[in-house]
Amino acid sequence: MTATKTNSGASYGSISDFFRNASESQKKEVFLSTLARANKAQREVMEKSSKYSVKR
Repeated sequence: MTATKTNSGASYGSISDFFRNASESQKKEVFLSTLARANKAQREVMEKSSKYSVKR
């Protein structure tokens, strides 16, 4: 597993280290970043699905 880094430059050896030692603002930053990436991926899947869906 690779080290986890935040925009603040802090590095953590694992996800459990991160949640144990990160500040609330770092946790919020990671959560919002992950949520944005998930939303983008979901939007892309929905757009591809609508292109190829069969009209009934």
